[in-house]
Amino acid sequence: MAAKRGPRPRFTRQEVLEAALRVIDAVPPDAFTMRRVADELGMGVMTLYGYVRNKEEILEGVTALLFAEAHRAASNANWDDQLRAEVRGLYSVGCRHPNLVTLVLAQRSAAPGMFGMRERMLTALLDAGFTDATALHALGALCNYALGFAGAQAAASPIDLPDRIRELPAEQFPRLSALAENYDAHLSNEAFEFGLELLITGLHARIRIAGGC
Repeated sequence: MAAKRGPRPRFTRQEVLEAALRVIDAVPPDAFTMRRVADELGMGVMTLYGYVRNKEEILEGVTALLFAEAHRAASNANWDDQLRAEVRGLYSVGCRHPNLVTLVLAQRSAAPGMFGMRERMLTALLDAGFTDATALHALGALCNYALGFAGAQAAASPIDLPDRIRELPAEQFPRLSALAENYDAHLSNEAFEFGLELLITGLHARIRIAGGC
């Protein structure tokens, strides 16, 4: 006699993770709970545990999902293009989901979703000929640049930066006052790309000095 099949799940795992991401984006990081995710899905908390074991598994799943979408570098790309793609992907995630970055960085356990990106970047650096120490320093600079720039944009988004500059006494801040109208350009996407190219150019100079590729 064939075994009876149980009821089909109401949601796929991806739908659960997408619902969790909506909650993460909507509430402060310290307010993210399993109950809020269950409420978003219209189910009880115990039912949610049938999809994911805990909050950490949700964060890892969401992180892996987003970084898989953000990873666009071709496997045969040059090391610098691989780094550009990874840093842009990290920056994009940081811009769109700053609360998620805060939650993931606060985790005590490793998050393979985010470390997968770091593994690819470190591999690109080491394969290019950088020493272990220099590759780790470069990895830190690139990751911190992407997340820091995204964080600065998020913090400044509710603020009219040109108005803030215009409130300053012009005699004490003549250069800032003269450029007040365009001051928020220093946190634009163009400014991010400018800084990224400075970092990549610096790495090219470093590898030339070391006699690498």
